[in-house]
Amino acid sequence: MDINGNKLYNSEKDKNKNTTKIVIILIVILILMIVGIISAVAYLKKLQFKAYIDGKAVNLSEDIFIIDNSNNKVYVSIKEIAPYLGYETHNGEYKILSEDTNKCYVENANETASFYLNSNKINKVIPKTDNDYDSYAISEPVKLVNDKLYILSEGIEKGFNVIFSYDAEKNNIQIYTLPYLVTRYNSQVKKYGFDKISEDFNNQKAILYNMFVVSKKTDKDERIGVINPEGNEIIATRYDEIRFNENTQEFYVNSNKKVGILTNNGEIKIKIDYDEIKSIDKNLGFYLVKKDNKYGIVDEHASYIIHMECDEIGIDPTKFTSNNIENQYILFNNAIPVKRGQKWGLYNKEGDIILPIEYDAMGCSETGSQNKVTNSVLIIPEYEAIVIRKDKTYGIIDATGKKLVPNVLKTVYSITSGGVDDYYMEYNNQIYNIKEYFEENKIISQKNTGLNTNSILNQTNTQTDTETN
Repeated sequence: MDINGNKLYNSEKDKNKNTTKIVIILIVILILMIVGIISAVAYLKKLQFKAYIDGKAVNLSEDIFIIDNSNNKVYVSIKEIAPYLGYETHNGEYKILSEDTNKCYVENANETASFYLNSNKINKVIPKTDNDYDSYAISEPVKLVNDKLYILSEGIEKGFNVIFSYDAEKNNIQIYTLPYLVTRYNSQVKKYGFDKISEDFNNQKAILYNMFVVSKKTDKDERIGVINPEGNEIIATRYDEIRFNENTQEFYVNSNKKVGILTNNGEIKIKIDYDEIKSIDKNLGFYLVKKDNKYGIVDEHASYIIHMECDEIGIDPTKFTSNNIENQYILFNNAIPVKRGQKWGLYNKEGDIILPIEYDAMGCSETGSQNKVTNSVLIIPEYEAIVIRKDKTYGIIDATGKKLVPNVLKTVYSITSGGVDDYYMEYNNQIYNIKEYFEENKIISQKNTGLNTNSILNQTNTQTDTETN
């Protein structure tokens, strides 16, 4: 140190500089840590799952959704999501009292949808009506996870009439309900010069397929049509009524008390010439048509499968509730029951008669002789068999019209035990278990080959030949 103390001064000065550098470095590190923490929190917040219904965030239990990011699929607990979408939920099957947890149905004032474990079909029907079920297929069946029924998001869309989307990057789910969409798009429809979206529930479902059934008032009355989201007319607003068919995504149009079908492109599919039209098989493209109190069946090209000559087509499934008939108009995807006058017969799906129209009834409502509760029977599913009646006796044929048992039976019925149906027939005061009898005598349906005669056939050969002659 010199006489003036400069060395000591310089040392203190350097020390202060180093301290300042350290403080600055610490401050920078602290700032970086704070920024990192903020970024991490923001990132974690971004990753946090969120669910929105009609644009509003909702707190849902985490196990309502099972997300498979590897396939970008979302599975949803049917019962747990139902109340958030305006539906009540029940165990079992609609109209069949049961606590079967492998089945459930949801309902609101407008529609009921039924779901079944391991099935990829959803059945929908308007509650408190005699309407037939509409069946909708989805890509995967209902699953059971932790004792809860889950279905793929597309099943939620179909069953609950919603739009469902999952954004993996944002880790959120958006669900829009039909009432919300109607309100949302009504203002848009008005901007296009139309009065409103149809108030009919079935017509409102067209929104889910990017179509709007709309009305416009004229000087005389109100006209109905269909537009797309850009406001362009798909079907001109000139019809008395329009009814959207969700199953086929087409429109039943009514003009001057006559009905026809237009496609979702506005093309005529079936001319507007009938009193009633009903889709009876989506896969086959068959429609039941009625005109002047006569019924027929046309295909998707408007060609007749069965001409307008029948007084009835199809059977009443409420008479055979235990049979769980899938399609009352086409049994086993081939046999079509028809009635002319007071007689019944069968056509096949090609339009050929496979059972002459000379039978008194389809199915048997007679009770059995056993001291048990018995069920009326139209079909015997395992054999694709159908029960027919003529001259107060019953017979059994298969879905191609081949005779399995001639018309000599006193009754045919089923007994349900442990959820399983056993089928019986009575001949000469003797009861036969149909399955055992068919197996013993090798009576089989068209699904297989071969037919052995049996005691009933042998005993009635003479009678049958006489009838034929």
